[in-house]
Amino acid sequence: MCVVLTYMTAPESLFRSDHVSPDCTENRNPCPIIVVLLSVLLAIVGLASCTGTTSSQKSNPDPAVVAIAINPTSASPPAGTTQPFSASVTGTSNIGVTWSASGGTISSAGMYTAGNVAGNYSVTVTSAADSSKSATATVTVTATPTISVAINPTSESLQAGNTQAFSATVTGTANTGVTWTASGGTISSAGLYTAGSTVGSYSVTATSVADASKFAKATVTIIAVPPPGTASSISRDGITWTFSQAVPVGQFVTGDYFVIGPVTVTAIDPAPTISSPYENGSVVNLPSANGKSGFDSRLNDGSDESWWFDASLRSYPPITLKPGDSLVSSISLAQIHSLPEVMRASDMSVSPVATVSVLTVLATAPSSDAFRPSYCDRSQAIYHADSLQRNLLPSLAPPNPAGTPPLSQFETWYRRPWIDTNAFLFDAPAEYMPSYGQHIAFADSYAALLLTLNFPADQKVNLTNYFVQYGIDLYGCVQTGYGWPAFGGHHSGRKLPILFAGILLNNNGMKNVSATYPNQFGEDMQTLYINQLPPAETYQQAWQGAIVIYGGHYGVTANGQPASPGLYGPYEQLQPVNWPLLNGNEQLGEAYRRCCTSVSWVGEALAIHLLNAESVWNYPAFFDYADRWMTEDDSQAIAEIKAQTGFDYSANWDRQGQTRYWLQGEFPQYTFIDDMWSAYRQ
Repeated sequence: MCVVLTYMTAPESLFRSDHVSPDCTENRNPCPIIVVLLSVLLAIVGLASCTGTTSSQKSNPDPAVVAIAINPTSASPPAGTTQPFSASVTGTSNIGVTWSASGGTISSAGMYTAGNVAGNYSVTVTSAADSSKSATATVTVTATPTISVAINPTSESLQAGNTQAFSATVTGTANTGVTWTASGGTISSAGLYTAGSTVGSYSVTATSVADASKFAKATVTIIAVPPPGTASSISRDGITWTFSQAVPVGQFVTGDYFVIGPVTVTAIDPAPTISSPYENGSVVNLPSANGKSGFDSRLNDGSDESWWFDASLRSYPPITLKPGDSLVSSISLAQIHSLPEVMRASDMSVSPVATVSVLTVLATAPSSDAFRPSYCDRSQAIYHADSLQRNLLPSLAPPNPAGTPPLSQFETWYRRPWIDTNAFLFDAPAEYMPSYGQHIAFADSYAALLLTLNFPADQKVNLTNYFVQYGIDLYGCVQTGYGWPAFGGHHSGRKLPILFAGILLNNNGMKNVSATYPNQFGEDMQTLYINQLPPAETYQQAWQGAIVIYGGHYGVTANGQPASPGLYGPYEQLQPVNWPLLNGNEQLGEAYRRCCTSVSWVGEALAIHLLNAESVWNYPAFFDYADRWMTEDDSQAIAEIKAQTGFDYSANWDRQGQTRYWLQGEFPQYTFIDDMWSAYRQ
């Protein structure tokens, strides 16, 4: 840089003798001379600094630097889909680029198409102006979700003219709709198949709406309506029994078969295996004396539970049966833990049993409206569908039609026999029955509440019959001494079906089941008024002010005594800091109160309210506890529990006042119980 200084002459006034400054005397004034000398020196310096350079010469600017950027810098497209990329170029007027990619293809405009192989790949953009300049994005190609369709049941034998409800489950897409097609008969858009008149083997197909190449088929065998008389073999839900000779046969109102005995079963298809692993088992006259299972030896709920299996309980052809006997035959799953749990889709059923059928041996043929006797009942009490007081069922408007499940879903689940004589439900047929008591209580709640709605009376017939049959089966089992006393979340849901059947049949034995057989039902043993804790009247309210409390893991007996005091008994009379711990790190009582019991009792209590049958249930604490669960604000209690103990129950599914958050993601119409409660209880 050159600085040019201009020489300027000092003003004349500086040389005048009459100008006096503070430092210059009037007679001797050196100041003007100093100014002139400084001006001259500055001019010389300025000229010296410009030596060799003219004012017209300038330095050359630095060369521009080319830079390139890519957007986005990372992406995760599913296989076969597209992902746009863009580039920005600076430092040059040539903004052209070239694209390259791995794991897929990319267009000249930057549109990347992912290949079919999942993995980590890249997209690179290079400057056309300077090929040494490029930018790279990371591309993670994810596997395309595989759409699959499952159909239930997978096989069925029907007499000409009979109906069968089919259901389909679609995974891998948000669009779970299916279209139904069938041969040999007709099928509705809801999956209800009506068998035609021509005997033969046919199929029902459910095809995904999202992907028409994905479908599932069920086999339907249409059999002739047998004339009154005899048969040498009969088939039900994939199981065929063959007899030594033709015997009189018939069907109960639910479709299950009976034969007039005595009879000898010479073959069962599929055949029960005779060595480990034991599968496709048949058992005569449940319940077993030791409570163990004889159907399938592959018992595992996350750990080996094969000690619950007893091979001596299995029966192999030839099997001679007499009137009073029931033969329960099963088909095993090809792979255990392969079917979603009913009412909790994120879990797999623990049962290795797929489906069962019951063959009942009678002394004489019943009327066509007869229910099957309980598979536990050797006296074979016969109840009749024509005796049901169906008019006792309310006809309420669904509060949320879009959130109301179809009757057909629960018809499908309750149509076949629910086997309920193993403490951990290793015998529960996984295709249609839950394998945990809490889930049974949810299913019962939904079924009972659906039957209080204003569906046309004829549409309620099948589900009513099937639900009553479940109640009859349970009642027969409890009469033999089998029960479901409090045990965490395992033993909920058995009292409601018995009372439902008793109310509609006006059967006093069923209606009084808990008085006749005390300490057999989890809901009653796990709820109580706090002042009933012994010694009576010692406590008037729980630590947070409640007067009705949770009875603990093993609950309390009818006389108020804890079945197992301490860790497994009531605890809400104590401050949280004093609650007993399991293994030092689990509040067993409060954890199970919130996760696995209370939330499933709400629908049961509401159904009994709507049937005006609180007195039939005959245990007021249960209803007051259900009301507490739905109406008590537990915000302060949760904060206090955390403050005293560090345990946190603030997750929405752990909270009181709801069932929906527990069911969300587990069952499609997850708000149904809450909707019904809001409309008809609050």
